[in-house]
Amino acid sequence: MDYYKFESFDITPLVEEHQGKRLEDLYQNHRIIKNDMGEFIEFFWEQGDIPNDINLFKTQKKLLYNLKTVNYIGEFIEEKLKKRGVKTLTDLKFNLNFSGSANQILNLIKNKDYKTLTKNRYINDLDVSFCFNIEDFLFLDIETLGIIDSPVIIVGIGFFKNEKFKIHIFFTRKLEEEIAIYEHLRTEIFPNFKCFITYNGKTFDIPYLANRFLYFFDKNPMLSEDDPPYEKCNTKFHHIDLYHHCRRLFKGIFNTYSLTNMEEKLLNWTRENTLPSNLVGLCYRKYNENAERYIGLIKEIIEHNFYDIYSMPLILKTLLI
Repeated sequence: MDYYKFESFDITPLVEEHQGKRLEDLYQNHRIIKNDMGEFIEFFWEQGDIPNDINLFKTQKKLLYNLKTVNYIGEFIEEKLKKRGVKTLTDLKFNLNFSGSANQILNLIKNKDYKTLTKNRYINDLDVSFCFNIEDFLFLDIETLGIIDSPVIIVGIGFFKNEKFKIHIFFTRKLEEEIAIYEHLRTEIFPNFKCFITYNGKTFDIPYLANRFLYFFDKNPMLSEDDPPYEKCNTKFHHIDLYHHCRRLFKGIFNTYSLTNMEEKLLNWTRENTLPSNLVGLCYRKYNENAERYIGLIKEIIEHNFYDIYSMPLILKTLLI
């Protein structure tokens, strides 16, 4: 019997338990997606245990109490105004010094103009959550073979529909299937949403996807029409990165702000899957060498991505309480 260890993670039980099985055997909830660029396999779940009662409108109330969003009001002036009973932007509507700027902010809030609102240094991407419906959110996470310019092997997405949270995972059985996933994203998925929600996606997932889109299509579908077509970023969709808000709101409280640590500390929940994310690429390469033997490693990768998507709406709800 041979044993396999990646650093301190023993993969032997995964190899032995599922050896000889197929993905189709492990997951009945699958289908093959075909388009002009090829095909790939999709796994899907409907999670009834994730509540859809996320209080998006709480951010609107919070924003109304943020006087610093008005020109020439800093912390010192805001404190003085509040001591005088000026608590909200509405209270400033009739203030001779600040009424013009206050009314501009109030109109932007009324019109849910999140693009203009987030240009204000005192308004972040989470603050404008009230501008969206819960079904506008696309929770997204990717798994790759490497950190830079390597193929993407999994794109996981989650979204609310009909009061249920749905998780879909797109998997490349062969690396040639990667392009078909991007075709599916740009034609069938992205047009249905207005806002990305990720965990460290502004630094990793979204720029990485942008680079892969440019590699395959010479065009990035996450850019607005007025933007240069070769930018490796996103300007078309609003983007709430939960990682940065966990660091901001709980600064100095935790030793690490990894997604799994936030699950344990904020959600009081430990995931069943324990595969470290830095082993995903190695596991996929073993699978490519011998798919029948190492199918258990792919199951572990899929479940790793599943829990990445699963926990994000729960963290979002926690941040908005």
